[in-house]
Amino acid sequence: MSAMLSPSMWETFVFPYYRELVTALAAQGVGAVLHFDHDWTRDLARLRDLPAKRCILNLDGMTDIRKAKALLGDHMAIMGDVPSALFANGAPEAVRAYVRDLVRDVGPTGLLLCPGCDAPLNARPENVEAFVAAGREFGVA
Repeated sequence: MSAMLSPSMWETFVFPYYRELVTALAAQGVGAVLHFDHDWTRDLARLRDLPAKRCILNLDGMTDIRKAKALLGDHMAIMGDVPSALFANGAPEAVRAYVRDLVRDVGPTGLLLCPGCDAPLNARPENVEAFVAAGREFGVA
């Protein structure tokens, strides 16, 4: 949504409502999972205005996840972001390397490792297995 609106429209019609909703949920002890499809890179820094450690930012691959980590630090957890195309068309070694690099750059703490958006229906079983194995190898539980 961020990339589809001008900054002034986003500031007027989108972000105040996100902030209000997330703040209300946090006041009730509920954390929010912000599933952000599309490219939100432009407005990542604004997410620091949301309650700290009360959100999970779930990205779909279009937002720069490494920039999200750099801007948000430990303000919120980041969920993502192994590309669907890699699950469907990549080799298990490529999945393992992607997970290794993602954990190195964005984790190991504060990262909830998952497919970008969802694992596709045509994901190769050996790639799903490589994803799980790499998560166990490089992740911190």
